[in-house]
Order: sequence, then C-alpha cells, then structure tokens
Amino acid sequence: MTFTRLTIVALLSLFIVWSSALAGETLLQENFNGVALGDSVEEGTKGTGVWSKDGPKGWTVENDFTKKGADDLPAGLGIEEWTGWSFAKLEWWVQTAGNQGRALWKKADGAVAIADPDEWDDEKKDDKSPDDYVKYNSYLRSPSIDLGAVKANSIKLAFDSSFRMEKNQDFELHAAFDGAKPIVLMHLTSDDTTDSIAIVTYHGGKTEKKPTGEAKEADVDFPVNIDIPNPSGAKSMVITWAMLDADNDWWWAIDNVVVEGTLDGAAVEPGNKLSASWGAIKAAR
Repeated sequence: MTFTRLTIVALLSLFIVWSSALAGETLLQENFNGVALGDSVEEGTKGTGVWSKDGPKGWTVENDFTKKGADDLPAGLGIEEWTGWSFAKLEWWVQTAGNQGRALWKKADGAVAIADPDEWDDEKKDDKSPDDYVKYNSYLRSPSIDLGAVKANSIKLAFDSSFRMEKNQDFELHAAFDGAKPIVLMHLTSDDTTDSIAIVTYHGGKTEKKPTGEAKEADVDFPVNIDIPNPSGAKSMVITWAMLDADNDWWWAIDNVVVEGTLDGAAVEPGNKLSASWGAIKAAR
C-alpha cells in the first residue's frame, strides 16, 4: 500500500509525540529556593531572611519525639529553628552551627532542607537537654506526585544531600503509593564497630559503606540516585526523608530534588487534537 504524503506526515507527527511520551518526564523538581525565609528565633547567630519551619507548597513535616522515660519534654526546650526538619539558608546554617564540616557540602545552594538534632539539643533547662527526655524522630514528606500516566517501575529519584552520623541515629528514605504502607528505599545506620562508617542498605538488598566520621568533603557529601519500583496502576506517590532515633547527633540535609518517570506510551493525546498508539500507527500500513 502506498501512503499519501499527507498520511506519512501525520504518522510521523504521531510517532514523534509517542516517542516524546516515552522519554523521562519530570514529575517533581524542588530546590527550596522559593521558600519564604524569616528571621532567626533562638540561634546565637542572628539573621534576617534565613529560616522557616514551613517548606514549599505541599511539603509537610511531622515530628515524633519519643519519650525515653516518664518525664515529658519541657515546653520550649530545644532550639526552635531545628525542631524537626526545617528550611534555612545554607550559609547561615553553616555559620550558626560552627561549621563542623557543614561547609564542605558543595552541591547545595541557597535554601536547603535540614534535620539537625545536634543544633536542636544545644539548650538546657535544669541542667537537662532535650535528648535527656526524648528521641528525635522527624519526617519530611513531598507533595503527592501524580503517577496516573507513568509506566510501572520507571521512576527515578535524584537529590543532593549531606550528612554526618553517630550510633543509634538512623536515616531512611520511603515511598508510599496511593496512601498504602510505605516501602523503604534506603536505610542508613552506623557501623556496629565504629561511628566513622555508615552502612547504606537499598531496596532490594544492595549495601555499601559510606565514610562519615571525618570533617572532609568526601565524608559529608552524599548525592543520591535511586530507582523507585512504582507498582502498575499506582496513581500517586509521596516520598519521605526520615531522621530516626537521634540524640545529640549529627545532621542530614537535602537539596535539588528531582523525580522523573517514563510516561506510558499506550495512548498519547497532545492537546486533544491527535490520539494514537504505536499499535494504531503500525495498523495503518
């Protein structure tokens, strides 16, 4: 069968649209630089436009400071700026925390998201600090990400992060689909024999060791690129960064979050003007 010129052009146009749909599509992108930062509250280094407890639209923070004994955490104890995940200007955080390796994080810029129980614990009342009363657990959650047109097992998550770690302090990265119980994408914990090594376990069982004990760039810089096994039919996803079981320990900070996925090529509707599947294009011969 001989195609007319018009038919060929139309089919090529449909193929281009279909091919574009199969390429990686950005589902979420966030660098936190749009956060409206206010003035510092309790930190020793005062600043204007440097900190906020509220993140970008749709991002949420949940704190669960688990009691160690019978006594409750006294109201107001703990540096306000670091009561759970917060958002702050990188340079101010480094300065007010006395650096301690934080300045070695070179891939972040502007505002970043930070969980810093080390700084939060720098306050006492009746000679007791917050970590005498509670464990620091804090969860940073992304907005709900639409997966309605995303192919199963195609999502990739990338972000820059920085951390140092001590024993009993854990970090986790979760993904939850359609409100179901989350899966653990990544778990970090201290090596049993030394604080200078973090053990990283990924979904699927792969493990690696990450130096974390020294204040040098290689030990605080931790970029993450990870595949997310989104199930077939999932309509939404929420990603969570969790700081768990911390005392007067170190930090975890993130920036430049990007989530990508492959759109399902079963049907493509560009502006409701054309609609075709690859099978339909082949059938037109």
